Amino acid sequence: MDVEQRMGPRGRPGTAVAPLEAVTVATRADAARVRRRFRAWVGELADPDIADDLTLAVYEALANVVDHAYHPAEADVDATEPGPMRLWAAASAPLPAGRALVVTVSDQGVWRRPRDPGWRGRGLPLVHSLTTASLLVSAGGTTVQMHRRVTLAPSDDDGAPGHREPGGSPAPLALAV
Repeated sequence: MDVEQRMGPRGRPGTAVAPLEAVTVATRADAARVRRRFRAWVGELADPDIADDLTLAVYEALANVVDHAYHPAEADVDATEPGPMRLWAAASAPLPAGRALVVTVSDQGVWRRPRDPGWRGRGLPLVHSLTTASLLVSAGGTTVQMHRRVTLAPSDDDGAPGHREPGGSPAPLALAV
């Protein structure tokens, strides 16, 4: 049984939704294309403000791959071209409190801590402020996994407004691993 069979067909926001997967070369242009695909996908699932927050977090993770994963001048690798980056996103079936969303951005590059971040270095803290995120580093690459509970986008049927947690803070999803 494949993922589509388990999660059901793509349909209205009130039904199961197929996962989103994008595998591409780690370039700025491809990161922008993946960001737009993700925004369209998550826009069907979540309140527009939450969808924008998630899109920002996802793009920060994609931009980190483009900027840091495959640069030979900063690492002990012989990379002359950008390597692959992968985005995978899935949402649970609708729950009374919304959907559980998981987004993974990964690469096959080399993780390096910045020597002198200067005005940079705010991407991962931003991702952590918008989602419950974990960073997994191995010899095979870096993975950022983000979790967030999202509220359903208003549908044409009921016109109900989307919901944001009091104070505008995200409603994080805690998963036991």
